[in-house]
Amino acid sequence: MLVLFGHTDVPKRSGFLFVSVTYQFGHSSTPSLTDSGGTMSILPALPQMICFGDSLTQRGWSYDGGWLAILADNFVRRIDIIGRGYSGYNTRMCRQILPDLYPDRASVALCRMFIIFLGANDASKAEQHVPVDEYKENLKTMVSYLNGLGIPKDHIMLISLPPVDEARWGSRHIAEGTPLDRELKNCPVYAAACEEVAVNQGLPCVNLFKAMIAQNDWIQFFNDGLHFSRRGSEFLAQILISILNDVLSDCPVRLPDWRIVNKANPTMSFQQYKDEWLKT
Repeated sequence: MLVLFGHTDVPKRSGFLFVSVTYQFGHSSTPSLTDSGGTMSILPALPQMICFGDSLTQRGWSYDGGWLAILADNFVRRIDIIGRGYSGYNTRMCRQILPDLYPDRASVALCRMFIIFLGANDASKAEQHVPVDEYKENLKTMVSYLNGLGIPKDHIMLISLPPVDEARWGSRHIAEGTPLDRELKNCPVYAAACEEVAVNQGLPCVNLFKAMIAQNDWIQFFNDGLHFSRRGSEFLAQILISILNDVLSDCPVRLPDWRIVNKANPTMSFQQYKDEWLKT
């Protein structure tokens, strides 16, 4: 594991961000970080939001598709955002890998919200196509599995597929001489199926197709007709933030602001903070 741990005052040169990274493998003889200041109680780990999906999720940390990055920035020091996106995957595939990714209760013990964002490949006419009835059953199976691991249903969210801009996406196929594999007319069918599963299962749901198609300039939400542009990522992120602000209202910012930390004896400040935290 490689962990970057630091502050925001990192020098920039010629447009590049220079970061000094120290890493070490194996055992270390380095003294404990608390050796000079006594021991401290251990804070509970940050809760997690897990986002499980296809390329729309895999690209969630990129600049254009960075809706996950926007969420991480908004909820920084409050919750860890975990992206589990698999480009090209459909619900038939994801249903199979879910138990391998999360095999037991311990693997989701920190999960505060589990988002399933699938359907774009299921709805395609390509080889990843999954009939809508099977799509619904696959969603139900995954929800049931997660619920069986102890995640309450109100902490499992479904996001439907977005629209597809046939003209922009199709231009690539015209250039390649291949048939169009995605049609806008299929999107509302799968979006409605996703919403139906959510309603019947008592889950929170974002019908992203409805939300986006209602905007006059919705085609600007995509950089290639299928994957999000920066505007599309911001649109989805703001919808989720408005929902998650309530869900995560009891997840405060962890650790005190640096201004109130005792600079001469930070251990005292952190111990006081942790003692108060553990009382709650």
